[in-house]
Amino acid sequence: MSTALPDRVGFRAAGGLLVRAVAEGELKLPPWPALTATGADAVTEWVDWLREVWEVEAVRDAIGLASPVLADRVHNLCGAQVANERESRRVVLSVLRYLARLTGRPTPNGLFAGVAAARFDADPSQRWGDDHRADAAADAGWLAEVIRRLEGQAEILERLVLVANSTLMVRGERLVVPYQPTVNHRGTGAVEVGLRYTGPVRAAVRAARTPIPFDDMREQVQAEFPSAAGSTVTGLLATLVARRVLVTNLHAPSTEPDALGHLVRELATVGEAATEWCMTLNDIHDMLRRHRNSPAEARRRLRTDVAASMSCLAPSRRSPVTVDLRLDLDVVLPGAVAREAERAALVLARLTSRASSTAAWADFHRRFYQRFGTGAQVPLLEVIADSGIGWPDGYPGTSGVVIRPQQTPRDERLLALAQAAALDGQQEVVLDERLIAELELAPVHSMRLPSHLELCARVDSPSQQALKQGNFQLVVTSVSRSAGVVSGRFLHLFDEHDRRMLVTPLAPPASDGVIQAQLSFPPLDPATAHVARSAQVLPTIVSLAEHRDTAASTAVLTAADLAVSCDSDRLYLTAPALGARVEAWGLHALNLRKHTPPLARLLVELTRAHCAEVTDFDWGTAATLPFLPRLRFGRIVLSPARWRLVAADLPDRTSSWATWEGALAEWRTRRRLPQAVFLVDGDWRLPLDLVEETHRVLLREHLGTHPHAVLEEGPAENAAGWLDGRAHDVVVPMASYQPQATTRPPRPTSQRIVRPGEHGLSPGGSPMLFAKLYGDPQRHNSVLAKHLPALLAEWGEAQPRWWFLRFREGNEHYLRLRISLRSAEPVVFGEAAGRVSAWADRLRRLGLLRDIAFATSYPETGRWGSGAALSAVEAFFTADSRAVLAQLAWPARTHDHALAAANFAAIAVAFMGGTEAGMRWLIDHVPAKPPAVLPRPVFAEARCLADPSDDFRALRSTPGAASVVATWAERAQTVAAYRAHLSEAEAEGVDPDAALGSLLHTHFLRAYGIEPDDKAVCLYLARTAALTFAARTGGPR
Repeated sequence: MSTALPDRVGFRAAGGLLVRAVAEGELKLPPWPALTATGADAVTEWVDWLREVWEVEAVRDAIGLASPVLADRVHNLCGAQVANERESRRVVLSVLRYLARLTGRPTPNGLFAGVAAARFDADPSQRWGDDHRADAAADAGWLAEVIRRLEGQAEILERLVLVANSTLMVRGERLVVPYQPTVNHRGTGAVEVGLRYTGPVRAAVRAARTPIPFDDMREQVQAEFPSAAGSTVTGLLATLVARRVLVTNLHAPSTEPDALGHLVRELATVGEAATEWCMTLNDIHDMLRRHRNSPAEARRRLRTDVAASMSCLAPSRRSPVTVDLRLDLDVVLPGAVAREAERAALVLARLTSRASSTAAWADFHRRFYQRFGTGAQVPLLEVIADSGIGWPDGYPGTSGVVIRPQQTPRDERLLALAQAAALDGQQEVVLDERLIAELELAPVHSMRLPSHLELCARVDSPSQQALKQGNFQLVVTSVSRSAGVVSGRFLHLFDEHDRRMLVTPLAPPASDGVIQAQLSFPPLDPATAHVARSAQVLPTIVSLAEHRDTAASTAVLTAADLAVSCDSDRLYLTAPALGARVEAWGLHALNLRKHTPPLARLLVELTRAHCAEVTDFDWGTAATLPFLPRLRFGRIVLSPARWRLVAADLPDRTSSWATWEGALAEWRTRRRLPQAVFLVDGDWRLPLDLVEETHRVLLREHLGTHPHAVLEEGPAENAAGWLDGRAHDVVVPMASYQPQATTRPPRPTSQRIVRPGEHGLSPGGSPMLFAKLYGDPQRHNSVLAKHLPALLAEWGEAQPRWWFLRFREGNEHYLRLRISLRSAEPVVFGEAAGRVSAWADRLRRLGLLRDIAFATSYPETGRWGSGAALSAVEAFFTADSRAVLAQLAWPARTHDHALAAANFAAIAVAFMGGTEAGMRWLIDHVPAKPPAVLPRPVFAEARCLADPSDDFRALRSTPGAASVVATWAERAQTVAAYRAHLSEAEAEGVDPDAALGSLLHTHFLRAYGIEPDDKAVCLYLARTAALTFAARTGGPR
């Protein structure tokens, strides 16, 4: 088996890693109860079992913290004289599920499992201790309710500091809060909330651009509206606080791990009005801090006491106390594990089901590119406004239907692999280079890999010695979207060194013009805020809807500081005032679709939208097959074997236990299901040992409420021997490496800001006529060469500026015709539109055109500049359009690619101001690798025709070509004139190299069409001619 991988593209593990593991090893528990029995004797057995289990401190503590309600039910059952059978069984089942988690599920949660920082070294080792550090904090839901109550007390609210929500938008007469966190029992909030944007509301928002005391704001609003009663103004401000238009200083930013401590500090500034609250909350905070370093028995008492105090202040859906556990564990893993993790990430990248943007983000990029063009800096909140292009498809409130990808050759190959394994009775498919190449959607060197990620995996090895000798398997369990997603919420548990090792990939070597920023925002459901909290590890923060003094520091960016830009390949987040691009990273695993505000989700997804999706292995359309084999590559298990048990395959709930169990046994034998499995539901895994009758009962209970069960093979009995048998996974942060792009996007600048509400030349109200001419693209040359001149002749000697482009939207091809009118008077537009419409009617009768539409024209000021620079480039468009019409009328049959190469060379020479400089530009800026195999005659013809010697003598000597080349003189003058404007203020931020590339791009669109592969061939041919010229003249090559 070949395991060779590309060596210039891949991932490199950071020096540190995170170990997640269960806190308890083997527990001394009584035998499992017989849940298949019924009657009084069975109930007695269950209650006796509960009493024995509840004597185990680790069980009592973990369940008591995770579910106080269940703990109370257990306590009541254990003390009851007569227990209800149904209630007893339900309680026992719940306790059984928690016990399975306690010893078999390493996901950190309260006292069940925790985290430890680890490292790689040549000599592996591990040490377990019992002195775990339990870091207690206030539950986020409880804290949100406390703050709501505090803000509801006028005497406290009036002494707080307010700031305007940084994500507010105005739509017509409404002020829109893009999302509304609400404390409810569904854990969701409204997509947006609108309020009437009255004068007083406008005054309040304006006053709160920076933090301002409530009293000062009230005075300002009152001064602006003196006829309003003081109580009315106070009530208005209270409503704006309740609706999150204004944010008080009681809310801790998400980069503050100790939200209760923040609340106590801010409340202390209120004074007497909050004295009682402040004393109680300070006592609660003190008890939570003492919990961290107290012995186990003292921690138990503290949790009970502090929970009672907290419950007196505000109710909570769950325990008001949360705990993050830092394990008393030292782990050193061998470097071989790091190398295998790197290989696993690269193989998963090669096997991705999405080698580039999703359909939704590709469509969003297309809409942005067509509306604003390259280089435009469009303010973030104006991009998603109704006057912009809205949200990507699939976001809340969008009406677009997300198009599901069609079946691909990758899907067909995976279906065949899975079926072959099932037919052959094989539970494993071994990947090699041949098979990986068959499954690749694109060569990995052509992909953009994500900058960084975290690979989560289980290390299976029977002992430390075996691990040291390389006898291990790395079983991939998940892949995070970026570094810090899994480890971020635990960073506050570690010292500075360990923290730095875990986030190293987030701070790559300094990159010119790119700011790495940490995204901070409140989640949709306040009860999940603890998941979204992470210590600040990046110097710059992108803060959304938080209370921060953003004016005091350039290291805090808000939505108002951000813009979106693009080039032909991707979108960028930018900070125009700072002249930098921004990459925003969320350091937590908050679900992007369910719990993340749409604007925050947009920033996270935009940052990586152009990258290949590297996730745990995606089986595509094969994912719902009854059986999927294990996928292994060397020592890496990319995807464990998986079975899909449909509830209808077994007898229903009315059948006896014996009947159901017999059917399950038969199914297990037939499908070769192993004894140890995980019951998988999304990212939730419950370990089951199907030899145990009680675990089979848990499986039946699951099938009673779900249409199917996904069962994944579990580890071998001694797989975790190297870690004293503890269930675990390791989280390896890593950064990608690959050759950098040869060209960089232009530096963002405030001069290139485009505001959608002010952008666009509407038909009938501007000096620009923009017509879309729909028809078969094979007729375009005929329309242009034989019929467009007749239309233009109707203007006589006063012919205006005009130009055209070939274009396509989806499968719809059309010509874009623009005519610059002498004024914006409607009568002038009407006269011109009448001429164009009559001309289009004639073409329809000739069968050359299907439809015409007059549309809004959006000048690409981001790409070309504005004012005189834009006027100059429009002169080029006109001259280039004339040159294209001349070559379309040329009867000679030179190859299109060769003639395009000659045009590219001529435009480059004119722009750079000299033949040698133009040729040098083509050599330096066009990729040296041929994009395709080129026919030798075309190659030779291009080298000849694109030779700039003696003003393209070879092309001019071709019969009939002199008239074509003659039009180039006017074009060259317009190119030079435009180049001169690039040094002026109206073109600030327009990169000359990018501008020349755009001139070549628009010429190709005008002359030939939109196929990027053909354009790449023509550019390569122009570069070849430049190399030939340089070799002949002795210039540098």
